[in-house]
Order: sequence, then C-alpha cells, then structure tokens
Amino acid sequence: MIKALFLDFEDSFTFNLIQELESVGIKSEVIHWQDFEQLPSEGILILGPGPGHPDDYQRIFPLVKTWLDAKKPYFGVCLGHQILWRILGEDVVRSKDPLHGQRVKLTLTEEWQAHLKLKGELLVQRYNSLAVPSQAGLRNPEFSNFIQNDEILITRGEKLLTYQFHPESVGTTFRKAYFMPILSHLV
Repeated sequence: MIKALFLDFEDSFTFNLIQELESVGIKSEVIHWQDFEQLPSEGILILGPGPGHPDDYQRIFPLVKTWLDAKKPYFGVCLGHQILWRILGEDVVRSKDPLHGQRVKLTLTEEWQAHLKLKGELLVQRYNSLAVPSQAGLRNPEFSNFIQNDEILITRGEKLLTYQFHPESVGTTFRKAYFMPILSHLV
C-alpha cells in the first residue's frame, strides 16, 4: 500500500474518498486540517473537499506550498483543487453555474482520454459554488488543465492531480478511473 496523509475539512465525502483510494492501493492517515502542523516524510499529500472558500484555510497554505515547491505527490478534490490554485496566487470565484449534487457531462479531449484511459463523454458529480477561472491555466503553463465552461475542472502537473468535481461520488461514472492516474502519475 502507498501511504498518504489526507487532510479532512469536515466534509461528508472524506471517507467515501478514503474508500476509493484504498481500492487502488493508497492507505490514508486522516487528520483534521487544523491539526496539520508538519509535513509527512513520504507519501502523497491529499486535500479533500470541504465547505467554504479556500481562503478560510490560509493557515495551512505555507506547509502545502512547501510540499508543492518540493514537487512531492499532491492530490486534491474540490476544495483541495481550489487551495492549490489559491496558493499559486490565482482567484477562486463564484461559479457561473453553481451545482450541488448534480451531474455534468465532460467531453474529454484526446489528451485527457489518454491520461484517464476513458473515452468520450462522461458524467461527474459536482458539489460546488466556487470555481477556478480558465485564465489561471494560461498564467501557469506548467500544468495541463481540462477546461469546460471557462472553469478548470482537472489540473495535472509534475506529481500533481486535482479535480473540481467529486470522483468518488455515485453520480460519477467510471469512478475508479479517476484514481488510477494517482498510481501512474504521482508515485
């Protein structure tokens, strides 16, 4: 099993994510985000989903930035996606189309089909009012971003993967496929 430190932001999906991660061979130690005071020596840093704006969690930004600067494995979901972008100095704004518990269709490009090993159109479950505008991707060319409706929904970089949707939700098709790139890309 691959080790991970999972920061819990008091979200009801935390343990659904943990279950999916374990199904692909990632064992997570879960700690409350307020108890995050030192970086793990190895493994993956995972920032899960949670309520509020990423700026509500600025206390952890310096530690997360140190981890990111060292190019160590990072995986983020929803709030974890937004925290990455805030640390990079980008805006996180109200989504043009806030969705809570609704499925949206993703039409993957060939690049993303190859990366996720999925074809064509997929459904993913979204629970968010906030978004990272597509312009942030232009200012950060070291990342590959999947953009839909002018919002960054997936970010991939060296040892980094984040989703603005909930890959663990029953409303997401081919759930396990979203976790497999962690094994091939992050570790």
